[in-house]
Amino acid sequence: MAAGAGSGRPKKLEIVADRLLLVEGRDEVNLFGALTRHRFGEERQQKIQVIDAGGRDRFPSNLNAIALVTRSVRAIGVVRDADDDAGGAFLSICDHLRNAGYEPPTAHGGFSDSAPTVGVFIVPDGNTPGAIETLCKRSREGNAVSGCVEDYMSCLDGRGAMRSGNRDKTFAHAYLAAMDDPVARVGEGALRGAWDFDSDAFADLSAFLRQLLST
Repeated sequence: MAAGAGSGRPKKLEIVADRLLLVEGRDEVNLFGALTRHRFGEERQQKIQVIDAGGRDRFPSNLNAIALVTRSVRAIGVVRDADDDAGGAFLSICDHLRNAGYEPPTAHGGFSDSAPTVGVFIVPDGNTPGAIETLCKRSREGNAVSGCVEDYMSCLDGRGAMRSGNRDKTFAHAYLAAMDDPVARVGEGALRGAWDFDSDAFADLSAFLRQLLST
């Protein structure tokens, strides 16, 4: 079993792979499990253990707990949403990694020259604001359902009824609502093939995961 269960209690995790991918929540465990399986196949996907390390508030304490049981691993990747500040998110993650005894990379998308090597990827691209939903949205831009969702959101805008402050998340949830047997979360959607993992939208993130696998 390569994916962590996302229990929120990393100190009780059993480490079953020598490459770890730390993500923000249970739903991200589903999404990244689906992405790595699609991009690299079942056998290579098993080489990465995806762990729910919590969001920005829980990440520091969870990282310290994870550090207690990961000294024998070869590589650690950390993926976090930029939200409103990609640069700030990168610096924050690097500070937490140092405090836990790890050497962070010098730039987004890269890995440190250390043992274990540590990489950080700030979604969507290390530069612009956004989240994993941003990549999900970009991966489906231009298809028929995407156009309908955009029309729906434009209708809400025109009527002054758009209450969400995050348009990418609004898009993602509306897109999922159009599926057979709709699901509520982007990771659940990923398990059902909702997002196009072959799209250029996921190219840089997939390259980061490939580097994690190749160490």
